[in-house]
Amino acid sequence: MKNYKIVTLIALVSIFFTACSSDDDNGGLDNQAPVITINEPTAEEAFSVGGEVHLDIDVEDDRALASYKIDIHNNFDGHDHGRPSSTTNVEPWSLSQTFEIEAGNTSFNIHDHLEIPENIAEGEYHLGIFVVDAAGNQSEAFVEIIVGEAHGDEDHGMSIENISVNKVTAGEVLEVHADLQAEHGIQTVSMEIHGHDLTPTGDQIAWELDQNYETFSGSTAELDDAILVPANAAPGDYHMTIVIIDEDGNSYAQGVHFEVM
Repeated sequence: MKNYKIVTLIALVSIFFTACSSDDDNGGLDNQAPVITINEPTAEEAFSVGGEVHLDIDVEDDRALASYKIDIHNNFDGHDHGRPSSTTNVEPWSLSQTFEIEAGNTSFNIHDHLEIPENIAEGEYHLGIFVVDAAGNQSEAFVEIIVGEAHGDEDHGMSIENISVNKVTAGEVLEVHADLQAEHGIQTVSMEIHGHDLTPTGDQIAWELDQNYETFSGSTAELDDAILVPANAAPGDYHMTIVIIDEDGNSYAQGVHFEVM
């Protein structure tokens, strides 16, 4: 009986190492992230409001690609110039679209034309490409583009001061405060949050937030908000941008970094 148990144990160990050897023969675990090459748009390429952005992006993976996401958010970290306009509710451009890639592909060309909305604030924007392979490895690449004009020396009588953002643990509340001023009246206020160089694992996500506040009015205001950070937000460095659009359609923004633990 004892001999039978020993033989069975040896057989199980043999099967285990055979399986491990087989994994090694097949290249082992897939720990290699996809490679992204942005051909178009080029850095600081300018586009017209109401026009379109041409995408030509090559993505590759050693095993198999799974999906990609196109993300556009403002980079108004300073005194940026918005488009004076008679239209209302001028807001920064924000876009996030995810697409599946047919199973088994190790290379893929992203070719698309993104329509730029008519009623957005002009300035500098980040265009990001996020690619995930079949094993869950993710890569990201960014290029800065300009929509309309970006005049860094104009504040149009607007300011964002005393920005306070606390360090926060995932699953808890992020306390935000800022003093706002717009000489020609506040039309809208928006907040955008995204991560930098994050490495989500398991069910973690690269947390993003786009939030608009349309209840502000007058020439001065205080922004106070309590934002619940998702419990599965990947830890790391995050960036928040607060943007004011005044009644003339001009924009002004300031940014701040904070940490999610």
